[in-house]
Amino acid sequence: MKVYRIIFLFFLILAAEVYLAGCRKMDTVVSEAMLPSGGEYWELLTIKGKPVGFQQTKLSFEEVNGESVRRFERQSRIIILRYGNRFDVALKVNSVSKLEGVFLSGTVQLNGGGEPIETIYQTKEDQLIVSNSSGQTTLSWKQGMPGPEAILYELLNLPMQTGEKRQVTFFEPAMHSYVNATLTACGIEQINVNGVTKKLLRIEVQNRLELLQAGVQTVSETLWTDAGGNIITHEIPMDEQTLLAVRVSQEKALEFQGKTPSVELGNLGVVPLNDSISQPHQMPKIEFIVETQEGLPTNRFPQTSFQSVELINEKSAKITVLAAVNNIDANINNALDNALFERGKSEAKPEDLASNQLMNLNDPQLIALANQVDSDSLTSRQTALALERLVHNTIQKTTFSIGLASSSEILKSKSGDCTEFAVLLAALCRAKKIPARITLGLVYTPFQQLNGEPQQAGMVFHLWNEVLIDGIWYPLDAVLALGGADAARIKITDTSLADNSLAPLCHSLLGVLGQIRIHLKKSESPP
Repeated sequence: MKVYRIIFLFFLILAAEVYLAGCRKMDTVVSEAMLPSGGEYWELLTIKGKPVGFQQTKLSFEEVNGESVRRFERQSRIIILRYGNRFDVALKVNSVSKLEGVFLSGTVQLNGGGEPIETIYQTKEDQLIVSNSSGQTTLSWKQGMPGPEAILYELLNLPMQTGEKRQVTFFEPAMHSYVNATLTACGIEQINVNGVTKKLLRIEVQNRLELLQAGVQTVSETLWTDAGGNIITHEIPMDEQTLLAVRVSQEKALEFQGKTPSVELGNLGVVPLNDSISQPHQMPKIEFIVETQEGLPTNRFPQTSFQSVELINEKSAKITVLAAVNNIDANINNALDNALFERGKSEAKPEDLASNQLMNLNDPQLIALANQVDSDSLTSRQTALALERLVHNTIQKTTFSIGLASSSEILKSKSGDCTEFAVLLAALCRAKKIPARITLGLVYTPFQQLNGEPQQAGMVFHLWNEVLIDGIWYPLDAVLALGGADAARIKITDTSLADNSLAPLCHSLLGVLGQIRIHLKKSESPP
């Protein structure tokens, strides 16, 4: 069985860097301090002391259409190894707010190895207009909402004191979400920063991320500030690792770019199991016991026609997963109560069939590939299964160096990881008028070694698809191409990719990464 990997740890890194726009490390010794009147600073991003990226932050004031505004700019770059592949991704954010802080407009550009993906945000009274190469969407807008520099500006204007607690709410375009941050000043600590011991105020931050078109997640982290409100160091937990951002000179921030990456993140995000599954593709039903550190398991894992979530107590649940594979289809209606199957019924939304920047349904190459499947002589499910096999055969090379590619780019390179398999299959299904979406979850892997280190069997984060047929969302996995999806997986969430990003998946990932334990409860043996 192949080992399937994720790009989500990168999104976790950038997400952590973008939804706390103001939580930056400032060292007045090595570079000019950011002031409320403007300025810029650079940071070096490290994991276990090894450089993985940089970030530049700028705050300036200017006249736009006769109005005085403040402009916030941030560029981030991450260069790591993903299973031996160089993974280089850049993110740029440019936002404009009124002098009092109200967000007016912004641009986000993500370059993950393919064509840059750009999204433009514009507010108009109670509307937020979101534009990209595939069109324009109008969403409801919370008037008076500050922009992504809100925490930065707040702390520089009024530094916190020990015992103080504050609420800062703002819009973060890079995460396509509103953020409600609770800052609690805990006390003065002596912290080593670049070899120098400093007395800094420890601030615990809890961020409630409200995605514009999805749910809510809470993420915690820690930062330390000096007496002037400058953030000197900022720690972001990532499973068993910690990302550290520290204020340095521009030269220091950029010098790592020409070097070979030294941090391998492939082994992060693996959730160990207490036992192995001997024949994962043949099991008609698998039961898992999942424990969460925060929040009800029923809020982290959805009920579907193929996944039952039964609460045991506030921190644990039994998750029963059905196989939806051709050779064990008879179990679909028998392994779980029929009421569950019926409860999973739903209707397609326009975005489940829509063309967008990542799935260009007008691409002649995509249309030609879709036409290789004669859907006129097949049922919708047979068509979807044929497309699953077609994608499996089309993507010929596995690579982890691409962050997020469009279906058009995938068809040119014929390479990628589970992200590219899922994007291409969704595009092909939509081209055949079958509603399709991307699913994030955990799949079983029996690997014994990872990057030369022994590992026990576990669950790894993975992307697959769901297609809507006769009101039921059926899972498909083009990486495996089993003719459906086996039971050795747990669904976390899904997205239509209507916003041309993985932000919805990232939000859900943040809610479980490093916060769950999974035990395998063996059920019936495979036939």
